[in-house]
Parts: sequence; C-alpha cells; structure tokens
Amino acid sequence: MSPARLVLLGVALAAGCRSGDSKREAAPESGLADSTLFGDDRARQGDRARTVPDVALLERLVDDYEQLDVVMDKLAGAPRGGDARGKAWQGDRHEDADKGRLLNLLQTEFGERYHPRTPEGAARRTDQIAALPSAAGARALNSLVLDHHRQVRQAIDQSLPSLTNPRVREAVDKLRQHLDDEIGKLSAAGRASGSG
Repeated sequence: MSPARLVLLGVALAAGCRSGDSKREAAPESGLADSTLFGDDRARQGDRARTVPDVALLERLVDDYEQLDVVMDKLAGAPRGGDARGKAWQGDRHEDADKGRLLNLLQTEFGERYHPRTPEGAARRTDQIAALPSAAGARALNSLVLDHHRQVRQAIDQSLPSLTNPRVREAVDKLRQHLDDEIGKLSAAGRASGSG
C-alpha cells in the first residue's frame, strides 16, 4: 500500500473513532442507545412491555398531555368557539411546556424518543366545546383541563412510590406541585363562573 493511501486510511480511522466518541457522549446516562418508540405500538404491546415504572409513568403522562394538546390545538384554531378559543390558545403553550419536559426526560434518562399515542375522541370533544355558547364553552374547556390535571395528579400519586430515577422523581414532584396550583386556580374560576 502506498504511503498516501496509508495516510488516508489513518485519517479515516481517526474520524471514525471521533464520531463514535460523540455518539457515546450523546447517549443517555443510563447507557441505553437512543430508540424511537410510538405510543400506538406501545399500546398494542400492552403494559407488560413497560418494565421500568419510571418509563411507564412518563409515557402515560405524555399520552395524557397529548390528548389535551390535540383538543386545545384544534379549539384554538376553530373558526368558532368564542371565549373557549382564546383560553385554548393561551393554555396550549402552557401544557406544551409540561409535555416537552416529560419527553425530554424520556430521552435524556432512558434514550427513548417517544411519540405519544393517537388521542381518541379529541375531535368530538373539540366540536362539542366549540358548539357551545361563548361562556358555556369556556366553562366546558375549564372543566376538561381540570379533569385532565386531576387525572395526571392521581397517576403521579399512584406511581411516585415505585419511581427509582432521582431526576424523574424530582421532575414529577415539581409537576405535581404545579398541578396543585393549577387545580386550585381552575377550581376557583369554576366556582366563580358558577355563581355568576
């Protein structure tokens, strides 16, 4: 082999080693390789596929947030919907941030790029809320978000004792505190609109 080819081979090998190092650096701390998982596939596999309680909770919460996200997106872009439309637009960005943090945890801690399950019934709920008169639509949206937050809060409470990853425990505990604040605000708003 000529000296020029040996130099080229050496450069190629060195570049290959460096790219391998960068892949290792990008891998999550758990040592798992990045993988992409679709929630619809996970649902077909059943709960037996969810072997790590931390992963199971994060996936479930992401799915719950996706359900609300789709309704809020559709309602915010609906041609009618009055007060509910404006509330959906404001609230959607808020819920997206929570969902984004959960997705980030799945990726950084477990190497999982999770795509939430396809929400069932979201179009029907959106149409029902959009068809209501303005104030009633806003109350219905408020009720939907309140139910969602309570459901997520309950899922966290049930799963928290079995979580082993400290970052997941810290993140869901912060989310739980945030949900408590939001549940308090939404409950007060519901009482105020009911008495008005």
